[in-house]
Amino acid sequence: MTLRKTSAYIDCGSLRENLAQIRRLSRPAKVCAMIKADAYGHGAVGIAKALVKEHIDYLAVALLEEAVELREAGINAPILVLGTADGDNADLIVRYRLTQSIYTVEIAGALSAAALRQGTKAVVHVKIDTGMNRQGVTKDKAEDYARALSGLEGLHVEGGYSHFSEADNPDTSFSKVQFARFRDALEAMARHGIVPEIAHIANSAAILHMPESSLDMVRPGILLYGLSPGGRSSLPDGFHPVMRLCSTIANIRVIEAGESVSYGRTFTATRRTRVALLPIGYADGYPRIVSNRAEALVRSRRAPLLGRICMDQCMIDVTDIPEAEVGDEAVLFGAPDLPLSELSALAQTIDYEITCGISGRVPRVFRECGK
Repeated sequence: MTLRKTSAYIDCGSLRENLAQIRRLSRPAKVCAMIKADAYGHGAVGIAKALVKEHIDYLAVALLEEAVELREAGINAPILVLGTADGDNADLIVRYRLTQSIYTVEIAGALSAAALRQGTKAVVHVKIDTGMNRQGVTKDKAEDYARALSGLEGLHVEGGYSHFSEADNPDTSFSKVQFARFRDALEAMARHGIVPEIAHIANSAAILHMPESSLDMVRPGILLYGLSPGGRSSLPDGFHPVMRLCSTIANIRVIEAGESVSYGRTFTATRRTRVALLPIGYADGYPRIVSNRAEALVRSRRAPLLGRICMDQCMIDVTDIPEAEVGDEAVLFGAPDLPLSELSALAQTIDYEITCGISGRVPRVFRECGK
């Protein structure tokens, strides 16, 4: 079977360079690579394998099933599960040697009991809520929580962490409030003998703009993939996008002035037009909202989208690229001359949502390229 020629190319060379830049910016802190949501759409198993080769300190996912997938793929690096745990899964968490985020007595107790049954220690990181109001122990409850943890055998409280809610804001005043609350919570826990050896709060934006928050470990997400955290468009030199979304011209037809293209007839030609068909659509994660507005790159030249993006296909105008032919590659984003930020701006969203939304039917093709 010949597959349609639409792929998300993953540049392992750029991934390595981005990791090197993050290490340079945050040293001597460890690096915990965020590979939740299928590594922000880049392919979690492939990304994890590439990072393990670079001696990554930690990997982090949101869900238990994401962590299990990595373990069953042979990934042996430490894995932090950030999401809320179910006590019924405590034995599995311990058996797979996963580091679980905790902030309730109930899950801490379940993990302790599971570890004792298995004759080992359950490694945990305490989540401190410093202002996200999503999950975690608040600063004023940290001391009581530490007291409860200190009475549980079978737990190794390796880490304590929090999450900035707006580290991408040029005004860092609230981030500084969060940072202070985090340190106060750690001090409160220490009064009951709970002193995590790994304190971490810095995300991608904080790595760039609040270096004082690097502490023992940083947690890069979007930055690792060469994309900018929301709110600040530019990145320091040395960062490169890891994903390039490409399709291939499958057909070219000529329409006359007055003829329309695609559903709803939202595009009508004003001249004789060469219409190229690309086998990619919104079911692949190419957002329908950019219909008639986005552009592709063909032979290093821009080709506007024509009409509405379909579920499985879209059309571009190659009239001004007369040499374009069937089989030519069309870049949808990820090239220096067509960055993802341009597409996400047209889609009125953030880079994260676009890469996470590239569907599973688009193959991730890992390549050793670099810049």
